[in-house]
Amino acid sequence: MENEKRLKSMLGLAYKGGNLTAGSELCKKAVYEGRAKLVILSIDCSDNTKKKFMDKCSHRGIQVVFYGNRELLGESVGKTERTVLAVLDEGFSKEIIKLMGV
Repeated sequence: MENEKRLKSMLGLAYKGGNLTAGSELCKKAVYEGRAKLVILSIDCSDNTKKKFMDKCSHRGIQVVFYGNRELLGESVGKTERTVLAVLDEGFSKEIIKLMGV
């Protein structure tokens, strides 16, 4: 529980600092441009979204993790539901992975 709170806080901090982008289109752009260091997909994202990001990230060597549902991801960055988050900073991505226990 404590880790989840810290993780949500970390995601929000990264977002506010411009080190994280949210939403399918913005995240797809970050992956294509090679800016994404980590992609977080909600566990309830569509199969199409899952396949698209898994394929693109695999091709570019970007780690993908599944975490929470769309409400939780959106809430973490102060938005409505989000199915995809892309972490743009290496330091934040390492810290987030550590908090997730991946």
